[in-house]
Amino acid sequence: MTTGTHFFVLTLNKPGEFTVTQEGTCTPPPGATRQDMYRLLYDAVTTQDPNLSGASVGFFSLEPNRL
Repeated sequence: MTTGTHFFVLTLNKPGEFTVTQEGTCTPPPGATRQDMYRLLYDAVTTQDPNLSGASVGFFSLEPNRL
């Protein structure tokens, strides 16, 4: 099992419909910014489930995946 260098949590919300939290690991490409990863992860999650398209972000965290 491959583990990314960073751990993320992303909570999306469509008021009156649902709230969904996704978590996982990723490895940002060289030179990527936190904003780059936010957009990449938001796009990846909403592409996996088109019902999430247009959802607002309630929470986002991206941290190095180590203790």
